[in-house]
Amino acid sequence: MLQLLGGIAVAGVVAAGSTAFTASGVTNSGGFTKIVGGGTTTMTVEGAVLTSAKLKADATDANKIVGATLDLTASGGMTLPTTSTVSGVLKGTDSGNNAATSKALTCTYSSGTVWNCTVANTGTDYLTAVTDLDVSVVVA
Repeated sequence: MLQLLGGIAVAGVVAAGSTAFTASGVTNSGGFTKIVGGGTTTMTVEGAVLTSAKLKADATDANKIVGATLDLTASGGMTLPTTSTVSGVLKGTDSGNNAATSKALTCTYSSGTVWNCTVANTGTDYLTAVTDLDVSVVVA
């Protein structure tokens, strides 16, 4: 089942609740408040403004979360330089039903304000439920 959190699609999250932005200085310009249909997640973003985010599922199995697509700008509404370093971590449940799993994301610039982030090996490093998305941006 695919559930939505503002601009974030979250697969497999079933607990009821609301979203929390936890980092100081984070601008919640996407208006993320809750997951439609229930569920919780927290998002931490440092060094940029997150205007939208969407979790990416595997192309052949929508139950495997393998990354995220991020829409980022620099603080003050400025364009984030394409030479910036964007990285992230997805936290949640892995295929072995381990609920406290962290998967590092490698992010590359796509176009405009969009960055594509994926786990190292989409065949084995995927999550089946996400509870946290942490993003770090180092502006170059």
